[in-house]
Amino acid sequence: MGVWGVTGLFVAGVVGAGFATGKELVVFFVRYGRAGLAGVVWAALLLCAGTGLILESCARHGVSSYGELLKALEPRLSGLFDGLYSLFLLVGTSVMFAGLAAVGRSSWQSELLRFGSALLVYLLLRRGTGLVIKVSGWIAPLLVGFLCLMGVVQLANHGLTWAQPFVERGGLWKALEAGTLYACYNLGFALAFLAASHQYLKTRGQRWAMAAVGSGALGLSMLLLYLALGTLGAAELGDAFPLFHLLSAWGAPAQRVYLLLLWCAMFTTAAANSLALASRLAALPWLNWPGAALVAVGTGTVLSHLGFSWLIQMAYPILGLVGLWLMAQLLWHAAA
Repeated sequence: MGVWGVTGLFVAGVVGAGFATGKELVVFFVRYGRAGLAGVVWAALLLCAGTGLILESCARHGVSSYGELLKALEPRLSGLFDGLYSLFLLVGTSVMFAGLAAVGRSSWQSELLRFGSALLVYLLLRRGTGLVIKVSGWIAPLLVGFLCLMGVVQLANHGLTWAQPFVERGGLWKALEAGTLYACYNLGFALAFLAASHQYLKTRGQRWAMAAVGSGALGLSMLLLYLALGTLGAAELGDAFPLFHLLSAWGAPAQRVYLLLLWCAMFTTAAANSLALASRLAALPWLNWPGAALVAVGTGTVLSHLGFSWLIQMAYPILGLVGLWLMAQLLWHAAA
């Protein structure tokens, strides 16, 4: 497994509903026009540095779950942050299941995708961490490769066109702020499944190689998709699935492939978040692993009825602030 497997888990965990649909990229980067490019580059650099720091901290403290790492970083408030973090993981899982339901063209298709995917995540979790990492390692290269291809083809056909910014003043600073929040909320989520899988990386070199490769793959796909989305109009960018409009000239087969990969992206992210939460819940003396997996997946499925777009726009910026606190703690401990 090693670097490849953990990198796959990291990439597949980040490329979830908001990323693979393009909704996140519109909210955090495209809306700032040209200034959004600085936000993309800044976010990729922060992802690399933050991932490396998380892995180093996990290895230093010998943790096996995010609860143990939070306790090591802030013993006095670990209980509070542990509870809040578990809640945020549930929100992240619910976003994935809500995105899966949004793909359905009718109400019964939506519910079938929601509950069928939840059942598959539960069955995967019952097999343990190793299988989740293996599946992610297979899926992540396909996801990143196809998303990058979408961006390259769109730019080849339409050229470079900057999106009209949605903000009038302070675009650059707001774009950098958005890039910081974007990187930090993804690091907040990544901490959870990295804490449960870092033991597969045996050396410092492997840990930083994973951080560089994973963040580099994400940064390249973010850059290409940001530029490609800039060629779309305001109405298309406001859609729940902006990236789908990049396939308008590709034909039905390509659109079906995209929808399949979109399902894979949301499925693997839901599995990564649920794995992290189940690992934490299983540490409770009155809950075994199957029960912890059932609670993690079942609660996320129920919360997913709040809706995909609402969860992306309202919950994710709040999670970014939590991730910002995490980055500050990691930097403090690294300097100590």
